[in-house]
Order: sequence, then structure tokens, then C-alpha cells
Amino acid sequence: MATSPDQTNRVQALWLTCLASAFRTCLACTIVALTTLYAPQALQRQVAFPAFSYVTVILIAPDATLGNTLCGLWLGLYATAQTIGPAMLSLWLIGPARLSSGITALAVGLAAFVVALPEFTHLVCRRIALGQIVIVYVIAYIKGGEIQAIMHSVHVAASTGIGVLACVLAFLVPFPRLASREVKQNAKLLGENASERLKLFVKAFCAEDSTSALASISQAKSLAATATKLFQTIKRHQESMEWEKLPLKFSRYKYANPGDRLQGFEIPLRGMEMALTSTPSFPIKVVNGEHKDGLLRVNLSAPCDSTTVPESNAENVRFLQTLKTIPQTQQDLPPIFFLFCIKLFHGKLSAKSPTEQGKLLVHQNEGAIDSRKQNGFCFKEVLSNLSIKVRSKRLMIAFKCSLSLGLAVFFGLVYSKENGFWSGLPVAISFASAREAAFKVANVKAQGTVLGTVYGVLGCFLFQRFLSIRLLSLIPWFIFTSFLQRSRMYGQAGGISAVIGAVLILGRANFGPPSEFAIARITETFIGLSCSIMVDLLLQPTRASTLAKAQLSRTLDTLQECINSVSLQSGRALLEENQKRLKNHVEELGKLIGEAEAEPNFWFWPFHSACYGKLLRSLSKMMDLLLFSAHAVEVLEQNSQMLEASWKDIVHTVECDLELFKKMVGSLIECFKEITLIKSITVLDQKSDIAHDLELGKSGNPTIFRICGLKDEEMDTIISSYLQHSKEVVDKIHVQSEELKSQMVLCLSALGFCISSIIRETKEIEEEIKELAQWENPSSHINLYEISWNLLIKTPFCPVVLYTCQHPRCVFDFQRRSKNMANNSSNGVHQTTTKSPPLPSPLRFSKFFQSNMRILVTGGAGFIGSHLVDRLMENEKNEVIVVDNYFTGSKDNLKKWIGHPRFELIRHDVTETLLVEVDQIYHLACPASPIFYKYNPVKTIKTNVIGTLNMLGLAKRVGARILLTSTSEVYGDPLVHPQPESYWGNVNPIGVRSCYDEGKRVAETLMFDYHRQHGIEIRIARIFNTYGPRMNIDDGRVVSNFIAQALRDEPLTVQNPGTQTRSFCYVSDMVDGLIRLMEGEHTGPINIGNPGEFTMLELAETVKELINPGVEIKRVENTPDDPRQRKPDITKAKELLGWEPKIKLREGLPLMEEDFRLRLGAAKKN
Repeated sequence: MATSPDQTNRVQALWLTCLASAFRTCLACTIVALTTLYAPQALQRQVAFPAFSYVTVILIAPDATLGNTLCGLWLGLYATAQTIGPAMLSLWLIGPARLSSGITALAVGLAAFVVALPEFTHLVCRRIALGQIVIVYVIAYIKGGEIQAIMHSVHVAASTGIGVLACVLAFLVPFPRLASREVKQNAKLLGENASERLKLFVKAFCAEDSTSALASISQAKSLAATATKLFQTIKRHQESMEWEKLPLKFSRYKYANPGDRLQGFEIPLRGMEMALTSTPSFPIKVVNGEHKDGLLRVNLSAPCDSTTVPESNAENVRFLQTLKTIPQTQQDLPPIFFLFCIKLFHGKLSAKSPTEQGKLLVHQNEGAIDSRKQNGFCFKEVLSNLSIKVRSKRLMIAFKCSLSLGLAVFFGLVYSKENGFWSGLPVAISFASAREAAFKVANVKAQGTVLGTVYGVLGCFLFQRFLSIRLLSLIPWFIFTSFLQRSRMYGQAGGISAVIGAVLILGRANFGPPSEFAIARITETFIGLSCSIMVDLLLQPTRASTLAKAQLSRTLDTLQECINSVSLQSGRALLEENQKRLKNHVEELGKLIGEAEAEPNFWFWPFHSACYGKLLRSLSKMMDLLLFSAHAVEVLEQNSQMLEASWKDIVHTVECDLELFKKMVGSLIECFKEITLIKSITVLDQKSDIAHDLELGKSGNPTIFRICGLKDEEMDTIISSYLQHSKEVVDKIHVQSEELKSQMVLCLSALGFCISSIIRETKEIEEEIKELAQWENPSSHINLYEISWNLLIKTPFCPVVLYTCQHPRCVFDFQRRSKNMANNSSNGVHQTTTKSPPLPSPLRFSKFFQSNMRILVTGGAGFIGSHLVDRLMENEKNEVIVVDNYFTGSKDNLKKWIGHPRFELIRHDVTETLLVEVDQIYHLACPASPIFYKYNPVKTIKTNVIGTLNMLGLAKRVGARILLTSTSEVYGDPLVHPQPESYWGNVNPIGVRSCYDEGKRVAETLMFDYHRQHGIEIRIARIFNTYGPRMNIDDGRVVSNFIAQALRDEPLTVQNPGTQTRSFCYVSDMVDGLIRLMEGEHTGPINIGNPGEFTMLELAETVKELINPGVEIKRVENTPDDPRQRKPDITKAKELLGWEPKIKLREGLPLMEEDFRLRLGAAKKN
């Protein structure tokens, strides 16, 4: 367990490692000091550059083992052979006396280019070689004719050799630190760690309550962090182990160590953690007592020896053979996936499982071979380096190194000829072959240099007369910097700079006043680092944050390819290949995120590291899930060879589910990829450069982004279908081997868990992408729905191919509707030539053939809309999408449907565009009460006009039928009574009610114009006064006013003169009429209302009689533009729809009273 003793042991191990590293580094530096300060003069003359001897020690010694030291010996020899020979020749040809600052800088730059260009040269070798180049040429220029070209080069080689030999001697005394011993110890700890984590996971799985389970999971997570560090240590020592075997062995040697085998068990352990964290509740009920007993046996017998973790417990997992049924709910998938990982952990899931360890071993040994290539280990590789194929990337790295070093030397010599090489040396010994956070690295190098230099100056001040005590004062500094190199703040670069800074002062003599040297060296170091940063900015101006964003897009692209590779029929090969590519992309993304976090912001927008960190975690988890998917597919592929029937035929239905999953998730990831490439909303609008057209779904608001998201019910449907079809697959398999069938159950269930988890992580990525887009566009309201459309319209040419289903039923239905659209109208006034209706999407035909209907209801949270939703949801083949901005509607009206798989509620204003795929549109959205539309008349008319335009544009795009709920208000204060549909009305266009009256009249005009010009299937209902449950209590309409007043014992307020007439239709009758109109073949407009006519006084008397006989009736002044009479002529509704109202006023009022009493909390009086 991750207890206090465990933490103490880790701290002790860290102290021991740091002290050992400091001791050996100190010993090596002591050897150099004794050689350069106390050796015979003849030897001291040959080691003319003790500073570089110290630098060589520091480059090789920190945290080194015997193998690293032997490797450093070879690298020092290789670097010297690579550098000194050409340097001798060039100095002999040029002559040291003829060197100038410019020629010296040019020579350094050219030599650095040659050293940095080869691809497989080890990094330490390059740093030593570059340091030698600086010393050779710059010192030759400083001393001019005082030196001889050949002997000067020999002195540089001798100084390097002393540093290398000092490292070798220091690491042999008193006994060598062997990497193989380190690996063996860490592998043993890793085996214990894996066994302990397995025990904790099994304990959590068998826990009887959530508290115990979560405690065990938390402990296992702490151990996982320790395991990661152990893996890193083992990986770090792989190269050193090869050198400890036989340093000059030219044949390839595949060496297996205990850590190799354990690396194959980390993935199953991570899978167990995923399964447990995804388990909704404890105790787990999907598995029986036999399974838990078997797991407890595994738990008790789990060994700690790293060499026996997989095989020794293999017999204990036979209890899993009793699994023969696929779970049918998503909640039951995590426990089965846990059992899948248990069997995978013990290597008994398939015949090839043990081979996976072999594959891992081969990969690791290939990595070791690659490392030997980098060391220049083989003579063939040395030759290949000389004839290397030049690549543009290598050319850029070499040119950057050459330019940085050349400029550093040039400006350093310009500033101070005597100390000029100190500007080039820090750049040379910190060369990096890969991109790094230039500002952070330069900062920690500068800070480390200052710290070390100041420590050295203080040491010289305190012990200036005692050279031996000055050397001893380096010991605490070595210990301190050993910890410094392992810190996050300074790292290896800062720690090494700090060591060198102190050693160059305390470890030498006769270099002048320490304070003057310190100032000169700090200044020269600043010059060199500044040149390095300047070259980085010039040659690689792209910031790491920009590269991280581009890499995120590439990673998402590869993720999409991985998801598209999941298949039971095509096998695992392509999926494994893409998964490896995804792993590389995720690792590269992690590096760029780390660099971006370290780079300064300056005038740029800050890097959103938290969001990128969450994206990286989600992508890493999806990467693991895809790896599990590949293994499950592999086992299924192997087992399918033992079946008599065709595997492709058996899993055809499951494959269809996977295809649907891939299309839905893949398309969303494609959208994410495109979003990450967008710089800003403004740029997107400029690229689009297309006039805003509401019918095409292009909003005039440039500050809104939208993207299609995953719908929970659709994803749940896919998983449910997959599980059902998987069960059918298992039922079709008739084999005698119980183990084979249990493996099929485990693998299909595991694949189902991976699919559902990928869906969840995709939703997480959606939220993170939204957060990232909001961060990059803080002045915009990010609403992820329509971005894919905006990206589509900015493309110069995007061909669209329309196709239709050729099934006879679909073709007949489409032809019938086209004919009806061309010939149908309510009367001759509205009949004109119309176009055929637009082609729906192929998905629309597929849904129609399945007798399913996707219906959009705008304003569906309102009074009439919510009752309409209730009726539509009664049909199990309807899928209902409600859009409402809750201006007058309420989510409470729909609370019984929230969470239903066939229901979706979207908070949205219809004045903004909406992209959904639907078959029918009931357009009810608009405030219908005088209180509301008088409160905000502009919003009311915009809803009627722009909202209707948006819905017509949607209907045009998807080929949907649209019904508009118009109003009896289009008749105004009618002069014809009752009002037929042919009556044009008597409306005041500038009155206080005209925003609603004229808005609905314009909406009807738009409906018929789209019908005639574009062939849209339209239906128009002119609804009259409606009442019933769920009316807003205080919305100002007469029925709700009277009932609320009666229940509150308030006077019933009748507006003068009281003889105004209205007709009142109960809401269920109204809904029935709307549905009949939508499903019928008649365009309308058609009046929907109750022809029963009542004066306001008659209505008040009826309410008083039925609800509260004791309440009084009070007269009040009338409101402007109040119509005198209103009564529908429903002849057409009767003839064309077969509809007429059934509920009379006296029957409907008590139903409404019951609802109002419940909401008002008014008890009924006896």
C-alpha cells in the first residue's frame, strides 16, 4: 500500500541516489583537480584546459552507472576523433595568427554544422565535440601565433581524455554502480507494486460498499504513480546495461531482464482501474459468488516475484469459464471488462497472449540496438553517418546549431577577446537535437550559472589561501546540485550549469581575481544564450502553443482513423498499426504541451494548459481503450478459426452497429479537428465571405459557433443494439469448449465497454474543445452546433451528391407527396404553380421505411406545445425534439419526458439558426398572451418573422413538412362573423397588438411563398382561444384570469362592455386538430377552434358557478384594440380533417381548475 513507510522508503532511495551521484561526481572532479593542480609540470602542460576537463566530467558523470561511464569513454574518443583531426588540418592550413573574430566564428559554425548534421550521433558525443570545437578555434584566435596548430589540438584532446578517464576511475572506486543491479532491484519493486495493485483492485471489486471500494482504488492510484517512476528508471538504464555486457561486442544481442516482462502487465492494470472507476455502484451484482471467490483466491495467491506474476496464478482464473451471457445494460459492462483484464493480466486470454511479452521484448531490444546506433557503436554505423542521407529536418537542426554557435562566438569575442570562448561553450555543451522550450532552458541555465558562480566566488573569498579546502567545499555543492537536477524548477540543464559554475572557480588556480572572472563569465554566458534564443526565434518562429494546436488536430485525425479501424470482420492489423501511430502523436502532443506551458506569453494570448491537459488525458485514455479493443478483436479473430460457420456472417449485425458507432463518433471527431485549426471567429467569417441567408442556415451573428453533438439517446441505442446483437452472436456459437465461449463473451463485452467509454470520452473532448474555443474567443458566446456548416461554406468548391432510396415504398411515397404538393390547396386563392418538394436526406428515407418519425416542436415547453409533445410521445415510433427558450414556457411541463430515450430538449431561440435532421416541424414558438407580446413587441415580431424563416430554411434543407400555428388574431376585429378561412381580416397595423397580429400574417405569407417557390410541404392552422391545464396562471388571458381570481377569492374582472364574445377550445381537442392537419393532405389555412360562443359576462358567470359561487364580478376598463367578437367557422376542419371539438366548456373548466388548485395550493371548499 501507498503508506507512510512506503513514502519514507522512496525518500530514502532518493537521498541515496543523490548522495551516490554527488560522491562519484565529486571523486571524478577531485581526480581532475589533482591531475591539473598537483601533477608533474609535464603532464599539466599537456592538460592545458582543465576547465574543459571539468565540463567533460559533468557531461558524463551525473547519475551515471558503469555502463554509462564506459559509454562516455567511447563517446569521448569518438567525439575527439571526429573533431580534433579536422581541426588540426584547418588550423594548419589557415594558421592561428591569421584568425580574426569573423573567421573564427565562421570556422566554428562550419565545424558545428558537420558535427550536428549526422542523425545517429549520440547527444553527449555531439556536446563534447562542439565544446572541443569552441576551445580549439577560439583559444587559437586568442593566443594567435603563440600556439602550434597540432599541439594545441593535442592539448584539447588530452584535456578531454583526462575528464573521461576521471569518470571511469571514479565509477570503479570503491565498487562500480551497475545498471543491471539497479534494473533488477527496480523490477522486483515493480513486481511487488503490480501484485499489490492487483490485490487492491480485486479488493475493490469484491467490496460491499462504495467507501471501501473507493479507498482501495485511491491506494492503487498512488501505487500507479510509483510504478510509472520505476518504469522510467528501468527504461533509463536499458542502454547502460548493454554497455555493461560487452562494450565492444559487434553482434546483436537480445538481453531479457525482469523488467521487460512486467511492462506487459501495466496495460491490464490500467484497464482494471478504468473498469472500477466506471462502475456505477458497489457491491457489484452482475457477477455471482463463484466469480468473487475465484477473484479472492487470485488475490490471496498473487506473488511478489516479478518472474512469476503471470503464470503461477493461471489455474485460478478458470472460474471465468462460467461466463456465457452477454450483459444487456451498459451498467453491467465495467465488471465484465474487469474480468477481461484479469484474464489478460494472467496471460490466459488467448493462445498468443504469452507471445505479446515476446513482442514487447523484441521492441525493447530494437530500441537498445537503436541506442547503440546513436552511440556510434558499430563501425558500419560510423560509415553510414559519413554517407548519411540529408533530410530537411536535419539540415535545419544543423544550421541552427551552426548559426547559434557562430554568433555566440563572434559577439563574445567582440565583447571580450580574452574571455570570448565562455559565450560559445554554454551553447555548445547544451546542444539539443530536438525542439525544447528555449526561454525556459535559457533561463534555468542562466540562473544555474549565476548560482554556481556566486557560490564559487564566496568559496574563494573564504578559503582563498587554502586550495585543498576550496576543493572540499565543492562536496556540499555537488550534493545540493544533485537534488537540483531532479527538481522541476531547474532540471538537468539548470543543475549542470550550477555545478560547472562553481567548479570552474573552485577547481582551478591562476585564472585571475574570482570576482572579475565571475562577472566576465556571466556576461559571456548571457551573450551566448541570447544568441541561441535569437536564432531559435528567427529559424523556428512558431510558438509551441501554435504547434500544440496543430498537433492536436493531427492527433484527432489519427484518432478518427483508429476508430474507423475497429472491425470484427477486417481484423486487428490495421487497428494496431493506427493505434501505434496514435500513441506517437499523443506523446508528441504531450511534449509540445509541456514546452508551451514553459514558454513566456509576452504579448501573445496565454496558453490554456489546463484545457490541453484534460484533452491529453482524454486522448490517452482513448488510446488505451483502442489498445484493449485491438486485443479483444485479436482474440475473437483467433477463436473464429475454430468455428464451423462463417465468422463474417455471424457478426454481420454487430459489425453494422460498429459501423454506426464509427460514423457518429468519427464525424464528431472530424468536426473537432476542423475547429482546432480555426484561428478566430472573425477569420472564419472572412473566409466564408458569403451573404447571410437565413434559409441556408447562415446566421448574421458572427459571434456564435455551433457544432453537432452526440445525443445520449442515440449513443445508448447503439450500445443497446450492440449488446443485443452480441448476445445473438454468442447464442449462434455451438462449441463444446466452455473456455472458447467464455472468451467470446469476455471479448465482446470488453469491446462493448471500450465503445461506450470512447463515447463518454468523446463527450468529454467536446466539452474541452468548447472550453478551448471560448478561451481563444473570449468576446464570443461559444455554442457548439453549426461550425461544421460554416466550415463547409468557406470551401471554394464542395460538390454535393444527392441520392434517394430506391425501395418501392419510399419511391411511391415520395411521388405521392410531390403530386399532392403540386395540386393541394385549401382554396383557389392560394393555389398557384409550385415546385416539387426538395429531396430529403437518405437517412430520412431510411427512417420513413422503418415507420419512425423524428419530429421537431418549437415552443414545446409551452402550454399547447407540451400537450402536443405528450400526444406525439404516445407513439413509440416517434422521436421528439423540443426547442424552447423558456420565455413563456417551462421545463416543468416536460419533466416526465426528460431522460426518455426518444425525447430531447434543447434550450434555443428560434431567431437563431438550428441544424437538426427532422421529418416534421410543428412551429408553435411565439408568445401568445397579450401581457408577454406587449411587454416585448420587437421580440414577438422577430420570433414570428425570423423564427419562421429559420424553420422554413430548416424544412427546405431536410425536406421536412412544417406546420405553422397561426392565430385567430389574423382576423383582427372581424367584420365577418363567424370567420371563415377566406376572410382577409380587419387588423390595425400600428396598434399595441399588431406585433402579434401582423407577425402571424407575415409568417403565413412566408409559408406560402416558400411553398410556391421551393415546394416546401406546409400546413397552416389558425387556432382560436384555447384553455386547459398548464396555462400560465398570470398570463392575462381571460380563462386563466377568471379561474385564478376565483381560486384566490378575488373579484372576476370583466372588461367593459362585457358583451365581447370568444370561443374556447379545450387543449386536447386543439392538439388533435393540429395532428390531423399535419398528417393530412391539405395545406390550409384551416381554423381550429370551438365554435361555441360566449360573452365575457357569460364566461364569468360560468366560472363563478363552477368554482367559487361566492366571488363577485367586477367591471373594469377595456384594453385598446380588443376585438368585439371572435368565432371560428370550422366547416373545412370538419370536411377536410374530420375534426370537431368534443369537450364542452363546462366539462373542461373543472379539469383546468384542478390543475390551478394544485399549483396555487388552494384547497377545495366544501
